[in-house]
Amino acid sequence: MQTSRDAAPEMNTSENGTPDRPATVMKFGGTSMGEPGRMRQVAQIVKARAAEGGRPVVVASALSGVTRQLDAALEDAAAGRLAPEQAAEAMRERHTEHADAVLPPDGRDRYAPLLERELERCADALREASEHGVTPELRDRVLATGELCSVPLLAEALRAEDLDAAYGVSTELFVTDDAFGEARVDRAATAKNVRGWFAGCAPGVVPLLAGYVGSTPDGRTTTLGFEGSDYSAALVAAFLEADAFERWTDVDGLFTADPNTDPDAERIDELTMEQAARLNDEGGLGMHPKALRPLLEAGIPAHIRCTTKPEGDGTRIRPEGVLARKQA
Repeated sequence: MQTSRDAAPEMNTSENGTPDRPATVMKFGGTSMGEPGRMRQVAQIVKARAAEGGRPVVVASALSGVTRQLDAALEDAAAGRLAPEQAAEAMRERHTEHADAVLPPDGRDRYAPLLERELERCADALREASEHGVTPELRDRVLATGELCSVPLLAEALRAEDLDAAYGVSTELFVTDDAFGEARVDRAATAKNVRGWFAGCAPGVVPLLAGYVGSTPDGRTTTLGFEGSDYSAALVAAFLEADAFERWTDVDGLFTADPNTDPDAERIDELTMEQAARLNDEGGLGMHPKALRPLLEAGIPAHIRCTTKPEGDGTRIRPEGVLARKQA
């Protein structure tokens, strides 16, 4: 566990590792952190939540576009079109650009060796691909790099906002089977790990985890599938008996159509979890197919919010009881 200095409100946990004050799991997607300015906004949003007296628990994705870039690099390395060192350098440039823009010198100094460690692991996997071809297991090792580079970067961004942060290693906390590319989570083992890690966070810290990634019991890295960070975050919310779940993205909630192309699109003010699940099955939410299930089972409300418009109303998803209604 990595930490930075104390500043957030004091927080204790119960005997089973769940918060004794209301916790909100805040999941930030790649578009929320894809530019340095947006990552700074994320840190400020988390700081504001911590100042309210509750306990934010952050789950983050890779920077936008990084997972696709890693996937392409893997194929190119296997085909002999790209040297592993070239792929690592592209990742280094992307993350260093963020670090240079967002972090003070001491934060950059702490982040640099962590970044290099993950990039070396990635380069090792790409070398294997160039020599032996791509396997599902090797693909997961490469694709996990995005999240494992972004979370320590976000932790340092929080420190730059005078917050304490502790990030857990999701490849040690999330236990899965070996269905590489679409791994299934061992919920009992993972719940025990997450609660134990959370209970070990010192009072006043903001806990952070990488979404999307896990590992088999024998330590092989896995991924949870497309938009797997949503599922990771929902599971964390359920394991910690969170008060609420927030999914932060680049639009202010759900709309009846794409607001970027349809001027008549209306924001959906509120809907039930069952309605949201049906909408997600139809592709309207863009979330992992399992993401809503832990929230529904635990009765945890969700809120879709916009990183660039944190004062916006977004869309609330209630476990039960209300019909969807469009904002007039």
